[in-house]
Amino acid sequence: MKYKMPEEFQPLDVIGQPYKPNLLPYGGGVSMRTGRIVFATSRADHERIMSDLKALR
Repeated sequence: MKYKMPEEFQPLDVIGQPYKPNLLPYGGGVSMRTGRIVFATSRADHERIMSDLKALR
């Protein structure tokens, strides 16, 4: 089953929350010490990063 990426995702809404699966659809970071989300990537940032990576081919 393919996971559908959410259209609306606000990274600031999840920072500081305990990590749960599918909480970071576009990537981010979790503290190994506390298990809380320390940064989250927005859809726009994710798309920019992916286009930069595709341009490297």
